[in-house]
Amino acid sequence: MRAILLPLLLLFALPAVAGAPAIGDAPPALLGKDNDGNEVRLEAYRGKVVVVTFWASWCGYCLKELPALDALQAQAGDQLFKVIAVNVEDGPAQYRAMMRQMRDFTLLLARDRSGDIAASYGVKGYPDLWIIDPQGKVAAHHRGYGEDSLEEVITEIKQALTRELQRQQATTAG
Repeated sequence: MRAILLPLLLLFALPAVAGAPAIGDAPPALLGKDNDGNEVRLEAYRGKVVVVTFWASWCGYCLKELPALDALQAQAGDQLFKVIAVNVEDGPAQYRAMMRQMRDFTLLLARDRSGDIAASYGVKGYPDLWIIDPQGKVAAHHRGYGEDSLEEVITEIKQALTRELQRQQATTAG
């Protein structure tokens, strides 16, 4: 009986230990390094809605999602919103090729060479997108990509921005 119970207990304990952050949790702060070798950390964007997407060069859906997110960043500007695209585990040649293709992008590009950062978010496939509210908490999480999911992401971003503007107005009024 003990031989059966112990593996079952471990199985149920693993998601809590190795799981992704939940809605309302503060996610891991480190998102990798930018093209200049500087650490990209979430706390630098506190006060903004941050979209973090984990991607790889071989992921076809990622290559559809990234230009859409870049267009969203270009349209929204940087004042209250930031998109951070974290490349995971691509080799140097693939990464450099992707950086050349995305040289005109306005979103922030970061790199997670080892995949450890993606693992801390519970990423198991790409793209894997997180919306972080201005207080640094997870507001939403999306796995995969589709035209309808992008519309849902935009709606959730607008909701998070609206809540932040209402919070700011309440703070200045009170």
